[in-house]
Amino acid sequence: MSEPPGVVCRECPDRVFANVRGDSGDLRLRRAVAQVAGLDLPREPGTWNRADRSRAYWLGPDEWLLVVEGDDGLALEERLRDALDGPFSVADVTGAQVQLELSGPDAGKVLQKSSPYDFHPRKFPPGRCAQTVFSKTTALVAAREDGAFDVVFRRSYADYLMRWLADAAAEYGYRLE
Repeated sequence: MSEPPGVVCRECPDRVFANVRGDSGDLRLRRAVAQVAGLDLPREPGTWNRADRSRAYWLGPDEWLLVVEGDDGLALEERLRDALDGPFSVADVTGAQVQLELSGPDAGKVLQKSSPYDFHPRKFPPGRCAQTVFSKTTALVAAREDGAFDVVFRRSYADYLMRWLADAAAEYGYRLE
């Protein structure tokens, strides 16, 4: 019987990605996202929230990436636009994004190889997220409660990053699911 791999990489299909912009202090924006996606927008820099099938990642003082499992991008965008009243922006960016789950006892070591950002659990505990240089590209990385990481990046880099992750994780044992 072989040992379990130190790093497991799993693509997260059936995700809808929406870029949401607006004043984080505006109650109308927070209510609309809560109504449509069932979660609160994070207001603290570098954090993210999860509720059921939805995630909201803080990208900037007035910008979030909303990710919803098993939805339709245009429908989500339309529901958000219908619920919003005021100077807000919603854009379906599903076609441009890929999300991976990186897990296993050595997943953090692979992240350290990938980026100058400090992903040590003392500096990057669950609930934190960061946009960073990631193996010559850019990615959004989020630490989860279960010890895994969400990694979101541009679809055009998917082949390159999947190969790079496999190579970087080879010394720990790697499995793609």
